[in-house]
Formats: sequence, structure tokens, C-alpha cells
Amino acid sequence: MGGRAGAPERTETEVTPEESEETYIEVRCYFVRGRNALAVRADFGPLYVDHYLHLMQHGLQIAPGHDSLLKDALAACTLHLASRPWNEVSAWTVHFGSLPLNLFVTGNSTGENVVGRVFTEDVRDDGQNLFVAQINDFPKEPRRSVVEFEDGEIFPIVEHYYAKSEQRPARFFSHSEEDFVFVSAQPQCDEAWLSGLDDDAVRTLDSDEELSLLERRRYRYHCGCTLERILPALASVGAEEVFGDEQVVRIDCPRCAAKFEVTRDQFEGGAT
Repeated sequence: MGGRAGAPERTETEVTPEESEETYIEVRCYFVRGRNALAVRADFGPLYVDHYLHLMQHGLQIAPGHDSLLKDALAACTLHLASRPWNEVSAWTVHFGSLPLNLFVTGNSTGENVVGRVFTEDVRDDGQNLFVAQINDFPKEPRRSVVEFEDGEIFPIVEHYYAKSEQRPARFFSHSEEDFVFVSAQPQCDEAWLSGLDDDAVRTLDSDEELSLLERRRYRYHCGCTLERILPALASVGAEEVFGDEQVVRIDCPRCAAKFEVTRDQFEGGAT
């Protein structure tokens, strides 16, 4: 439960040009009758392909262990989003102070997208592990929750966040190599049943339990960043700090790490 132990890693070289277009994955949400639980399932293979194509397009390299964490975070965030109201936008930052490493993932159901990146530079080496979740559901004020966690894999970390912040149990399961199931407690949930589930039990859930399909949602790996959108966010940073003696620099998107070349004139015009 909670990972892909033993599953072969997909590498960037396995991505073919024919797979270059963004692909939506379908996420199915079921109500488990008699157990009062929500089961959300999706196969993330196509989304992971687009993740690797994005890395190739922008010349990005991620250490295999970090990439595995990011892929699990993308899956966990997507399944979480599908279990929540349509208008919610979630952004998660997972700080591993002992590595040190920051993961960032974000997405929303109305935009039908999820995206993320890894930060390894200028990350605090403080030995503290923090899961920071921000939820936006306009017109309400953004909500922020911070939870400490022990070192571990992403799925158990998110389960811990649910127990501490959401104050209800939720669990992730592996149905197959890149096919994951997220089961979360609803009011009057049979929590003993939920705590006793394992991967094998989830694979026969449709035959062992009465499931009602509530809805289907779809998501893709997509950021939508452009240089015009990024520059205003740098308004507080001076041109000298960014450029020094250079006239052209490369800046990266804070959401997906996409690389953009920008001239001093472009920066001074777009960040004002």
C-alpha cells in the first residue's frame, strides 16, 4: 500500500514522438454503499508520459528517487482533487528537510489539469519535514494547513495529512503498476473496514462491495505557463539581481520548471 515497490521505472528514453500530445486521463469516483466511503481510481500512465515529455522539451533532469516522489505526488493530488468539490484549487508543497528537497504539485478540476516540479537548490537543510496544503475555492478566503511528518513515501504522507488536518481516515492503494485507488471516509464510515483494506482487497472491491458510480472527471499534465504570465510575478525582483552583467537570461516557471529566455528589455517591461 502507498507506493510502487517493485514496479519498473519508466525512463525518459521510453517516450516516443507519437506520444507528444497532451492526453487526458479519466478519474472515476464511486460511493461504496454500506461502508460510507468514497473510492476514486485512475490509471496515470498517460499523464506520466506527458510529464516525461515536458522534461525532455525543457531539458530538465530529475534524480530517479526524486522523480518517483513527484509522480506519486501528482497521482495523490489528482485523486484528492477528484474527491473534492469542482471549484477547489489545491497546491501542495512537501518539504523534506533532511534531503533537502521540496516538491510542489497543484491542480484544479475545472481547469482539468495537474502539474508539479522538484526544487533542490536553495532548499532549507533544517531536518524538518512539512506538508503544506493551500486550498482556494473562490470567493472564500484561501485556507492553509501545515502538518509535520516522518520521512517516507508520498502516499502515507498524504494519509497522515488527512488524519491530522482533515481529521478523517483516507488511504491509497495500488491496483496495478500505475493505476491507483484513493479511498476516503465519509460521514458514518465503517472505519474498521477502511483500515483493514489492502491492495488485494481493493482489486476485488467491485465484486466484494456495492459500488455506485458518482461521476467521471478528467485531468491532464498541463501548466499553461507563458513568459507573459511569469514576468509580472517577478515585479518585486530587480533587474540587476536577475541579470547582473547579462542581457539575456533563462528563467523557469515556479509551477512546472519550464525554461524561458528573457531579455532585460522584456523583463523591465513585463515585470512593471
